[in-house]
Amino acid sequence: MTNRTKTKKLLPALLVILAGGSAVLSACSGGDSGGAEPSASVAGGDKYDALPKVVSASIYDRGQVATSEGTYEENRWTKLINEQSGVKVNWVPIPRNQEADKFNVLLASEQAPDMLSTYNRDFIVRWAKEGAIQPLDEYIDKYSTSYKKYLQEHPELKPYLTLEDGKMYTIASMRPTRANTAIYIRQDWLDKLGLAMPKSVDELIEVAKAFRDRDPDGNNAKDTIPMAMSTAYMAITDDWFQARSGAWFVEDGKVIQSFFTPRYKDALAFRQLVYKESLVDKEYATDKEFSRQKQLWTTGRAGIYFSNIGMDNTLGDLQKNNPGAKLAVVPPLSTKYGTNGYEMEVPNFLLTAFNTNMKNPKAAMEFIDWMLDTGWKPLTYGTEGVHYQLVNGIPVTSDYDKWKTEVAYGNEYRLVLQEQQTPEYLITRAGKDPTDLAMAELKNTIIKNTETTPFRKDFPYVPPVSEYSAIATQFEAKWKEINTRMAMTDETPDKAVAEIKQAWDNLGGDSVTAKVQAWYDANKDKLK
Repeated sequence: MTNRTKTKKLLPALLVILAGGSAVLSACSGGDSGGAEPSASVAGGDKYDALPKVVSASIYDRGQVATSEGTYEENRWTKLINEQSGVKVNWVPIPRNQEADKFNVLLASEQAPDMLSTYNRDFIVRWAKEGAIQPLDEYIDKYSTSYKKYLQEHPELKPYLTLEDGKMYTIASMRPTRANTAIYIRQDWLDKLGLAMPKSVDELIEVAKAFRDRDPDGNNAKDTIPMAMSTAYMAITDDWFQARSGAWFVEDGKVIQSFFTPRYKDALAFRQLVYKESLVDKEYATDKEFSRQKQLWTTGRAGIYFSNIGMDNTLGDLQKNNPGAKLAVVPPLSTKYGTNGYEMEVPNFLLTAFNTNMKNPKAAMEFIDWMLDTGWKPLTYGTEGVHYQLVNGIPVTSDYDKWKTEVAYGNEYRLVLQEQQTPEYLITRAGKDPTDLAMAELKNTIIKNTETTPFRKDFPYVPPVSEYSAIATQFEAKWKEINTRMAMTDETPDKAVAEIKQAWDNLGGDSVTAKVQAWYDANKDKLK
């Protein structure tokens, strides 16, 4: 049986998954990605030398390519990649907030690209189970030099790239930093109102009320919305209570979804309280891209911003509108459950899998090696003398606005990279620009907070249980719907959790929990 025949058998299952998605997108061509021979024939090797060095690859579309730069499919960086890597890459944009639906359509219609990249390990588990992607061990061993050496130097990556059968199904590099989520606050507003930095969730609520009521921006209008939020909002509020939505925990040796811990109800109650008290934007639920939240923050209408370590552009925009704005990072906040740190990310960065129908895996591995060696640098920093100058061997951005327009979107093409954001690196990279230096100091504080206050994460990665991966996307859509409705109504946390439990049961959740428990019992000694 050929891999193409095997993939066709996936179509009914994938279409069932699509039925639960939020939108069905039209399929797009992934380029030269069909008609591969079985991966077992890799031992022949030389046959790939006769094939064109052409591969297709997915890329996240976040709407950041300026019209003057072109499109995600064709721009200055795709041209550089094709000219310098020795491999022609056809890029397939995947809308970041629609990736589940988009990948489902592409796989079901056999138009998925050769390389599929995602941050969601659940996708990798499911695709491997369905036969849509293939093991990479032989390809890495036979066709890679740089990435093979990189894995030897970073053995901590391998558990995150390996599935239950003991084979590696993805390629990934180390994260620039494992620090992720953060809360920024207007330090100048705290100073003006004579308020101390909050150290608990209750104190944060009191500060937010003061921002709402005491005119911190001095415009003599009660128009301040204390909290603005990026996509990190729900995760951070869950983390305060050690109950991140969708995460697995271990309570007295038993695995349990976060929703069914007593702590989760406190996270729901917090979100309902701040909505009722007008401490958050009443339109946040319809602000799908969080553009309104960013505007509230950058125009100075909000004093607390839920975000992450990469908030560079919003700080610059804020200070353009409010030159006197000074920021600080809110430290880890305590609750009755203690103090949980900010998220410590898994070691791996973006996960990239190879389509089972890939024609030329040798070319794909050569592209990965080139990207790891040199390709990631211009995609990160731009061109020397144009976008940056070297200072002590570290690129310092010359013109942030120019970099933001011409380089920032290039970061998406970095399937692997070797940037490491140490404190010294960040300070040097900031150069002499006051805004960049301020951001570097904030980042260093975030990294320090992450390193010094433990973050509860009972599972280092999502359990690689295919039964869970099969329902995770559909279940996520349901719990997000329930969470949002509950926050905006008088529905009690108890009722919301009961609804989430019903959705879990309808998807066979108890059976899934039993599978995850069995996996945990068999692997718990390896997870410490």
